[in-house]
Amino acid sequence: MTAATTPHRPPPAPPGPRGPLAWQTARYWVAPRSTLRRWRRRHGEVVAARVAPMGRALFLFDPDDIRTLVRAGQDEFLAGAANARLGGPSSEHSLLVVDGPQHAEHRALLTPVFHGRAVRGQEERIAAIAAREVERWPDDRVFPVLGSCRTVALEVILRVVLGFDEDDHAIGPAMTTLTASESVWEMAVGGLPGLRRAGTRRREAALTRAQELLSDRISAHRGDPRLHERHDALALLLCARDRDGAPLPDRAVSDQLLTLLVAGYETSAAALAWTLERLARDPEVHRRATRAADGDDRAWLTALVRESLRVRTVVPDLSRMAVRDTQLAGFRVPAGTIVTPCLDSVHESPAVFPDPQRMCPERFRERGSTTDWFAFGGGIRRCLGAAFAETELRVSLQEILRRRTVTAAGRRGERRVRRHITAEPARAARIRAHRRGPV
Repeated sequence: MTAATTPHRPPPAPPGPRGPLAWQTARYWVAPRSTLRRWRRRHGEVVAARVAPMGRALFLFDPDDIRTLVRAGQDEFLAGAANARLGGPSSEHSLLVVDGPQHAEHRALLTPVFHGRAVRGQEERIAAIAAREVERWPDDRVFPVLGSCRTVALEVILRVVLGFDEDDHAIGPAMTTLTASESVWEMAVGGLPGLRRAGTRRREAALTRAQELLSDRISAHRGDPRLHERHDALALLLCARDRDGAPLPDRAVSDQLLTLLVAGYETSAAALAWTLERLARDPEVHRRATRAADGDDRAWLTALVRESLRVRTVVPDLSRMAVRDTQLAGFRVPAGTIVTPCLDSVHESPAVFPDPQRMCPERFRERGSTTDWFAFGGGIRRCLGAAFAETELRVSLQEILRRRTVTAAGRRGERRVRRHITAEPARAARIRAHRRGPV
């Protein structure tokens, strides 16, 4: 909660761990969840630390403080500048690293891709992709489902969101290589002196290859005579004009496509895998989910998606950078500080969500149930593709549950591991799938 300060005394500096940058960085990136829990127990709801590549960082755990941050104006805190420091796309065009009017313009340009009517029009395509993949699953044999979820997520974002053709075979592997290079290790060492080159070499090579392929495909699609009839991101970007009426340059188009890919591919895959891993360990919720899938109960399946994203928060934190010296939660925040709300700590708080470890989709059927739910961030930087992501997960789950029953591969649930911005199942969500028969 916000601490009271006297008008005659400046706010204090927030408490936090001591030690060199390298030590705090190693502790944080090797075991972020346990490290943050330890720091929180020792120092309270606001913790200051030094972590590369963030530098001076402030971690928030209280939901009131988190709401204050995400609603703050851009004269105090910037998301794009924070993302750029954390290793976001190295381009002035990316939606992730721009702020102010430029961010509003870019967001407005891409909004039609994720408009409710446009999303509903793509449900059949999403269902077909998921159905095709689930038919490849082994019968009654343990396998890591995360890889299959990645296949679904990649196909959806390449074909449905970005608008690439089925014969664009080189795009998929290039995008997979690029996202695979976004490791926690490379994020950490990228901010430590002397290790930056070693930490970024693979990522830069993957990024260059992806941009070359995208440039080729962009040139090919510019000549599509039906471009104005399409509603995918590639078509919208190619049809867009700048303030002078000129088309966007290829680099600007490719940067936005890469942004959508990086932001939406691994997150959707991890969310789908976690949902299946959780269902495999909760027969009662699994049975209710199967009934919802068979009965086309979309509202209940959407509630299941939201509950899964709460129980296993795929993006456990977000970042803002202080533009100027300011204060937050009663503490002094110097300009340049990266402020990081720990979203999963709110989702797992029994004071906010009673019995937080229990899967209970019904809690998201109530009015106001998403007040303290930050799965897609909040404020003006709330995830642009949130509605699309929920639809993709709901439709994919429905297709899977209509065809398979899933059971756990072991007694203990899988722990969470950090992979760039996402928290994934440590063993890639190992499950056993049983065929239900023809739908």
